[in-house]
Amino acid sequence: MDLRKLGLMTYADTMKGSDLAPFARKVESLGYGVLWIPETFGRDPFPLAAHLLGATTRLAVGTAIANIWKREAITTASAARTLAELYPDRFILGLGVSGGPFMRRNGLRYDKPVTYMREYLARIKAAPHKAPRPVTDAPIVLAGLLPRMLRLAAEETNGTITALTPPDQIARMRREVGPDPWLLAQQVVMLEHDAEKARAAARGFMHFYLGAPMYQRTLRAMGFTDTDLAGDGSDRLIDAMITWGGAARIRAQIEAHRQAGATHVFVTPLTTGGGNYPDSRAIEALAPN
Repeated sequence: MDLRKLGLMTYADTMKGSDLAPFARKVESLGYGVLWIPETFGRDPFPLAAHLLGATTRLAVGTAIANIWKREAITTASAARTLAELYPDRFILGLGVSGGPFMRRNGLRYDKPVTYMREYLARIKAAPHKAPRPVTDAPIVLAGLLPRMLRLAAEETNGTITALTPPDQIARMRREVGPDPWLLAQQVVMLEHDAEKARAAARGFMHFYLGAPMYQRTLRAMGFTDTDLAGDGSDRLIDAMITWGGAARIRAQIEAHRQAGATHVFVTPLTTGGGNYPDSRAIEALAPN
């Protein structure tokens, strides 16, 4: 896989199942390097990744992220090794812990996330696999924004996958982890010139994050204040999290991530209509090919 190519993250659960394979083939034809799929409480990301990989020939697929509270480490190891064997050098295992209130509200445990993640990684590495092993195991990256998880990612995995992290924070993270670990940077984008429309839609997207204690801590660590986090978020916060405007402005922000030290940049293209459905106009406008 070529992480230098722009990647794309899509909320696949907003799409019909019959649309997913054609969508992946289009993403591949446009030259994107990796298609990232998140996990919430909809489709399981591992059979979904197999479906997308089977529908394409070169495109890599990554989980951004697979939730460690939802399955045992031995199950995750088996799924990742199966995909790495069947689709060599085309699958990335992104793991994360999500947020405590969200997990508990949905009936899952949440306790000492960094400690549990460290143990989970050890169990993945030790898991038996009585089938042909892949030539190379799937790379593992962790969703890590705060210092302890970021250090764990740098020490025990290929690196870190970020969310809602502006280029200045990517530069800080690069200084913290050093030159070698992967630093995979998300940039939420909106192909919209009208500031009022763009910010209104962006606030709809940010509503969940502004209400989540984990992201509140992260945003405060970035230098945002209680005033920025109040209500639906200040213009300063919204504009830092989501790049809106024309394709040239968005490309400049992508390049800023690279200059800050990102190994790979992937965009999450939103529409002003809300709903997190991927914006085909932006996908085509930003296509690497």
